[in-house]
Amino acid sequence: MYRNRISVTILAAAIAAAFAPAYAQDTQAPADAGTQSSTSASTQDGQAKAKSGTAQSETKKKVVDLSQVTVTPLRQSLESAQSLKQDARMVVDSIVAEDIGKLPDNSVADAMQRITGVQVAQGFQGETSSVVIRGLPNVVTTLNGREIFSGVGRAFAFQNLPATAVKTVSVYKSSEASLLDGGIAGVVDMQLYRPFDFDGAKVAATYTATHAKYGNHTDPNFSVLASDRWQTGIGEVGALVNASFMAQHYQYNAVWGDFPKVLTDGTGAPVRTDAGNLVAAPNGFGADYNIGYRQRPELNYALQWKPNDSTEVYAEGLYDWLSDDYNQPFYFSFPVGAVSPSNLTVSDNCYADQLTGSPFEGQTVCDAASGTWTGNTYAATSTQAHVQHGHDMQHAVGVKWQGDRLRLSSDLSYGQTSFNDNTFIVDTFLKGPVTTVWNGTAGNQQNWSLGNNQQLDPNNYYLNGLFQTWHTERGKQWAWRGDGNLDINGSFLSYLDFGLRYADHKAQYNGSVEISTPPPGGAGTGNIVETPNPANQVTARFPSSYFCSMPTTSAIPVSWLTGCFNYLTANADAIRGLYGLPAGTAPVNPGRYYNIDEKTLAGYLQAGYDTTLFGLPVDGLLGMRVERVKRNLDAYSFNAATSVYSPLSVGTNEPVYLPNASFNLHFTDALQLRLVAAKTITYPGFGQLNPSISLNPGTINRAGAAASGNPNLKPIKSNNYDASLEWYFAPSGYVSGGVFYRDINGYIQNYVTDVTINGEAYQLSSPQSAGSGHLDGAEVAYQQFFDFLPGALSGLGVQLNYTYIDGSTRSPQFIGGPEVASPLQNVSKRNGNAVLMYEKYGFSARLAYNYRSRFIDFFTQPTVAGNHDEIEPANQLDLSVGYDVNPYTTVILSATNLTGQDLHQYWGDGNSRPRDIRYQDRTVGVGLRFKL
Repeated sequence: MYRNRISVTILAAAIAAAFAPAYAQDTQAPADAGTQSSTSASTQDGQAKAKSGTAQSETKKKVVDLSQVTVTPLRQSLESAQSLKQDARMVVDSIVAEDIGKLPDNSVADAMQRITGVQVAQGFQGETSSVVIRGLPNVVTTLNGREIFSGVGRAFAFQNLPATAVKTVSVYKSSEASLLDGGIAGVVDMQLYRPFDFDGAKVAATYTATHAKYGNHTDPNFSVLASDRWQTGIGEVGALVNASFMAQHYQYNAVWGDFPKVLTDGTGAPVRTDAGNLVAAPNGFGADYNIGYRQRPELNYALQWKPNDSTEVYAEGLYDWLSDDYNQPFYFSFPVGAVSPSNLTVSDNCYADQLTGSPFEGQTVCDAASGTWTGNTYAATSTQAHVQHGHDMQHAVGVKWQGDRLRLSSDLSYGQTSFNDNTFIVDTFLKGPVTTVWNGTAGNQQNWSLGNNQQLDPNNYYLNGLFQTWHTERGKQWAWRGDGNLDINGSFLSYLDFGLRYADHKAQYNGSVEISTPPPGGAGTGNIVETPNPANQVTARFPSSYFCSMPTTSAIPVSWLTGCFNYLTANADAIRGLYGLPAGTAPVNPGRYYNIDEKTLAGYLQAGYDTTLFGLPVDGLLGMRVERVKRNLDAYSFNAATSVYSPLSVGTNEPVYLPNASFNLHFTDALQLRLVAAKTITYPGFGQLNPSISLNPGTINRAGAAASGNPNLKPIKSNNYDASLEWYFAPSGYVSGGVFYRDINGYIQNYVTDVTINGEAYQLSSPQSAGSGHLDGAEVAYQQFFDFLPGALSGLGVQLNYTYIDGSTRSPQFIGGPEVASPLQNVSKRNGNAVLMYEKYGFSARLAYNYRSRFIDFFTQPTVAGNHDEIEPANQLDLSVGYDVNPYTTVILSATNLTGQDLHQYWGDGNSRPRDIRYQDRTVGVGLRFKL
C-alpha cells in the first residue's frame, strides 16, 4: 500500500501540473441515461453526485460556449462514453455506438479492443475469441446488467454477439458492492437497445459484403431494427425487435515446429558441434490449417410499459446461434532423432540446456539453423472434420419503481446455452523413404518441405487410424435480484444501496471415448512406412474424390493432399464400417462427464457519501457484499491401475466477504482524483473442477494426451487498488492517467506433466492453484477533436491509450517442482491503441492501430528452452469509413489488418525457436446503412 500511495501521489502531481488551466465543461448525461438496466450497477452510476448534480449542470451550461461545435454522431458517441467514465462510481471505460449498428467492428469481441486496458487475440477459427482486461482473463460478463455465459464456461463468448446489436459496452475495472462478483479482472456489461431509447418510431438496417483474402469469399452481414412507442389508455408502451446475421468463409493457417530437443543421430547419440556443444532442433515440423464456413444469426427483443411516471415494467430477451463447419487438415513430418541429419547448419544462439532431469541439463546447447533427414520416417496428413453448433439465450422480466426518495427494482431472468462439437478424423501416412528438408527459420517461421514433392502423389498415401470424438456442453441459470436506493440526503451520507441476489447455475459436460482405430487391413508389421500394407493404400480403398489439395503459405509454398471435408462428413458411417466400427458416433466416456449445480445467495449494503475536504467536493462509496456459494459436483474418478471409473460427488459450501471503498476528490468540475479499493474473487471454471482423466492415446510419433481437472482448486482472490486522475477539458475531450495494483492469491494456471498410465506415456494437462502473486501497472488515455483547426482540418480527432502491466506469481514451474517466481500467463507488458478520427461534411472515418507486446501463452512440458512458450501478437491496423448520402442513407467501407500482420509463437524467449506462424486474414467490406 505504501508503494501505491507514492505512485498515486507522483502521478497526481504530474498530471495536475500539466492540467493547471482547468476549464469547466458540459457533463450532461446521454439522452438514454434513464433507460439503463434495472440492476443498481447500471441505474445508479452518477448518483454519488445526486445532491449537487442539477446545480453543477446548470453552472456548466453557463460557462461553456458550444455554439461553434456541431454535435455529430461520432462526437455524440464519444461524449456519451466520456460521460459514463466521468460520472461513474468506479474506474470505467466504455464504447458507445454512434448510431444504430454503427460500432465499427463485426463482433463485440472485436469492438472491445479499442477500450483502454483491454487486450484481444484471435483463435484458430479466424475470429477474435480471447478478451482479457489488464492481462487477466477472469472476467464476469453481463447483458443489460444480468450475468450471461456460453457453454459450460463462466464467461460469455463475445464473438457470439454482433456489434450491430449493441448500444454500449462498459468495462468496469474496479468493483463495488452492487456489481456481480466472480471477476478479479473486472466486469463487462453490454447494453442493448430498448424502445424508450428513441423518441418515437425507428427503423434501421445495415448490410455489408465482406471479402476475406485467405477465405477467398465475399460474405453477407446484415442487421435490421424496428422500434416504436405509443401512448395508450394503460400508459406508455414500447416494443423493439432487432435481428442480425453474420457469415464468414475463413481460412486460418498455421505452420509449426514441434518442441526443441537435443539433436541425436540414428543411433540415439547426441550430435555435437566442432566446439563440443550440443545441438537443439525441433522434434518435428508441421502445418495446421483451419478452413471453414461459420454463420451467426441473432435476435433480441424488448418490451417496456410505463403505467405512470414512477413505474416501469419490462420484458426482454436475446437469442444467438452458431453453426460452424470447418476442415482442420494437418501435415507433418517427424524425422528428428529417427535418422541422422545431413546438410546440418548451426546458429550462434547458444544457451544452457534447461531440460529438467536430462543428463545434458546445464550443458551448452546451440540452436540448429537448417538440415535434411532422409529415411523411413513418419510423415503424414490427416483431416479433422468439425461440425459445430450452439446457442445462447436469455429472457428477463422486471419492474422498476421510483418514489421521492426511494428507488426499488426487481429482475427475474432465465439463461440457457449449449455447444456441440462432432469431429471425424482419418489419418494417412506417406510411404518411405521420406526426405524432410528444413530450410530454417527465416521470417520467424519454420520453413520446410518434403523432397521431390512426394506429398502430391495420391498413390504414396496409406490409411492409418480412424479417430472420432464429440462433446456437448449445456448450461442454464435462473437468477433473481432485487435492488434499492434510499436517498438519505444527510450532511455526510447521501444515499444507501442495498440488494439481494439468488442464482441457480447448472452446467453439464458429456464427451465420447477417444480411441484411434487401426486401419482396415491391419497396421502391418515392421516399419509400416518402409513396408506399408498394400490393403491400406488410399487409392485402393477410396475414389479419387477422396483427396483435396491444401493451400500454400510462405512457409510451405507447395500444396499437399488430405481427405476432403465433404467426403468425410457425407460418408462417415461407410468409413466407420470399413474400419469395423458400428454406425453412429462413439460411445460416452465417463471420464469426460461432469454435472455441476451451483447455488449462489448474495446480499450487499453500500453507502454513498458526499462532503467537502479543504473546501473541495468529495464523494465516494463504502460497501460490503456477502455471498455464499453452495456447489455440488458429480463426476467420475479414474483408477490408473485398474482403468476403472467410479462415481464421485464433491460438495462445497463457503461464505465470501467482499468489502469496497472509494474516494473521489473534485478539484474542479473538470478535474477529479479517484481512489478505489475492493476485494474481488473468481471461482474456478466448471471444467477445471472435473477430477476425472480424459485419455487420448499416443500415436507413432507422439505421446498420448491426457487432461484432468482438480476438485481441490480454490477461488482466486484479489485485493484491488486503483487510482486515477481525470481531466475532462471538452465535451468529447479528456486526458486521464491511472495506476493499479492487484494482490492475487491462488491464481489458477495450467501445467503439462509427463506421466505414465497403464504403461503408456502421456502428457497430462491439469490446473493448479499457483500461489500468491501480484499484478500492477499504469494506464493513460487521451481523446480530443481539434475544433480549433481551420476548415476541413477541424474534423480531425485522435484517441490514444497505453497500458503498462507487470505481474508475477510464486508457483512451481512444473507439478512437484520447487516454487519459484514466474510471470503470469496472458500478460503483455505494453498495450495500446491509436485511433485517428475524422468527421465532417458527411464523412466519418477511423484508422485504428491496436498494439500488444509479447506475452507468455502457456506453461508447457520442460524443454531445452525452458517450460513456456511466448506469443508475439499480430498488431493490426484497421479502417472504417462512412459517407452520409442523405440523412437516411450511409455508404460504409471497412478494412481489417491493412498491413497484413501475422501472429508468431516461440518456444521460450528469443526468436530462434519459432513454434507457430499463424496467418491472420485481411478483409475488406462495403455496405449500406439505412435509417428512418
